[in-house]
Amino acid sequence: MGKLTTYRDKRAELKAHAKALKSTAMTEAKLAAKEARAKAKEAHRVDLAEAKERAKLAGKTEDRKLKREEKRIRREEKRLEKQEKLAKKASKRDRKAEKALSKQERATLKREAKLHSKDRKAAEKIEAAGRKHEYQLAEMELKKLEGTKIGKEDMQRWLGLAKIATPVLLPMVYKLVSGVQSTDSAATAGAVDLKAAGINATGPGAALGVRIVRLEQTLDQLEKTRGGEREVTDFIASTRTRLKDLRAAVEAAETTPTAQRREVHASISGELDRINKDIFARLGVKA
Repeated sequence: MGKLTTYRDKRAELKAHAKALKSTAMTEAKLAAKEARAKAKEAHRVDLAEAKERAKLAGKTEDRKLKREEKRIRREEKRLEKQEKLAKKASKRDRKAEKALSKQERATLKREAKLHSKDRKAAEKIEAAGRKHEYQLAEMELKKLEGTKIGKEDMQRWLGLAKIATPVLLPMVYKLVSGVQSTDSAATAGAVDLKAAGINATGPGAALGVRIVRLEQTLDQLEKTRGGEREVTDFIASTRTRLKDLRAAVEAAETTPTAQRREVHASISGELDRINKDIFARLGVKA
């Protein structure tokens, strides 16, 4: 009986020990499972936090990209707006410049028209001045002829005087003196070819050139009729020199400014008036 009791006690002890081991194993398994669940939960939490952080960083990166793109778009819009403003300013400036240029061109054309008109009037005045003494001489001589009987010698003397005075006056004298048949040459004598005469001038300068050529023609006639007189020869030589200088002055005045050119023309015209008076005085006629 003692052995049976010992066996039963030993078996109960083994069962208790097995039960304790089983309980310990279950507890450890539960703890391991709990720890695994905790680790898994922690890992999931970490993964979720990391995912959230990555999403947050991605969102921030995307926001920065969007902001940079918005800034770039705003800068581009500002640049285009600035270019448009500059283009408008340039267009306005160009229109203003075109308007000013057009106004300046109109003013220039108007000024040129006025200068042309003044030059034309000056040329007419110079031409009139060139004929003044000739017509005075013709009127004086025609008055002398009124009511007088003209003989052959008188006719020749008056014709010679008319030829010396100016070729332009020949038609007037020929109409009064009958029996003269050279009216055709007289009609063409008044025409002056400045280019053939060697004078390059326009406007008032051309009118002065015509006066110079006519005075030279008058000197030619005076030389033919009274070239044998020493005093007359010296006068003709000195006068030709004066006219030669005036020729050069007329051409030189063509390249000078308008105001200065008018002063030069007025000076030349006055000198031609003096030469004209000297020639008339040499002819014995008071101008």
